[in-house]
Amino acid sequence: MSSNVIAIDGPAASGKSSAAKGLAKRLGVLYINTGSLYRAVAWKARKNNIAFQDETAITEMLDKTEVIYAIPENGGNPDIRIDGTFPGEALRAPEIAAGASAVAALPPVRAWALGIQRAAAEKTMVVMEGRDIGTAVFPDAKYKFFLTASPLVRAKRRLAQEGEALDGATVESVAAEIAERDKRDSERAVAPLRQAEDAVFVDSSEMTLDQVLDLLEKYISKQKEVTMTYRVPYADTDKMGVVYYANYLVYFEMCRSELLRSLGYTYSQMEEDGFAMPVLEAVCRYKASAHFEDLLTISATVTEIKGVRMQISCTVKCGDRLLAEGYTWHACVSMKNGRPVALLEKLLQLCK
Repeated sequence: MSSNVIAIDGPAASGKSSAAKGLAKRLGVLYINTGSLYRAVAWKARKNNIAFQDETAITEMLDKTEVIYAIPENGGNPDIRIDGTFPGEALRAPEIAAGASAVAALPPVRAWALGIQRAAAEKTMVVMEGRDIGTAVFPDAKYKFFLTASPLVRAKRRLAQEGEALDGATVESVAAEIAERDKRDSERAVAPLRQAEDAVFVDSSEMTLDQVLDLLEKYISKQKEVTMTYRVPYADTDKMGVVYYANYLVYFEMCRSELLRSLGYTYSQMEEDGFAMPVLEAVCRYKASAHFEDLLTISATVTEIKGVRMQISCTVKCGDRLLAEGYTWHACVSMKNGRPVALLEKLLQLCK
């Protein structure tokens, strides 16, 4: 799980940029607009008279292009710096926005952009918005949101954004343009626009920006996280002197037990009520090794509830170093017959 990322995806003019900026400010973290990356490619292509659909020429251009997210001289959030230049507002021009959608559909461009986007979140917490952050760039992001609005609302928002619509544009023409872009983005072969299965869906049609931010912030802050420490004993290590890989799943289970205890409903109490929570799936991604006598910090969080199932995400760190991260899916079953049953109301309310 990418614990440094809050992913906000959504279609054009859905309000995700404003929401991402506002949320980053409230949380005191960095904001990254990934759409600017594709706009920068379109900006350079247009500057060099390269057609947006010319995959060969665009690929050759990228081989000679240096792009990073950097802090502008006047401060603020990281912005696109391409070949030593910050294009800034030039990336907001309507023709560049249209070009961004076209170049983003090219597989070499998506592959090139992936490394840049992931590098931006390696060392610090970020709010990152785009169209495929929660599905392709960071499919294991800790928090995912899919923000949208009705076509009419989105058209009005686009018209209200200075420089985003051509002169003489109407609500109808902008709505048609947005619908066409949605079609291109959702039908492209590489990283199409879609809602991640584990993303929180937010329709902002009838909401103010502050209401959207309140909802996102509330969702993030309400998640119950428990942290415990554990000193690695010699018995946990293998012949190479590192913690045996399977023990990380044991650490996950230890912290899950503490999580339920902190919620006020232990495994023992659950079994007394006639229910169990067996593991359906366990995923662990290894980042670095732990050694004998290392002091580990293990965290567990309830990240999703679907019907009879619950997902608990875990991380294992040594100091500031991430050693492993992953999750387990559990099903609530009756101990009488082993059949799945709806999550206990008691546990559901405690998690919420």
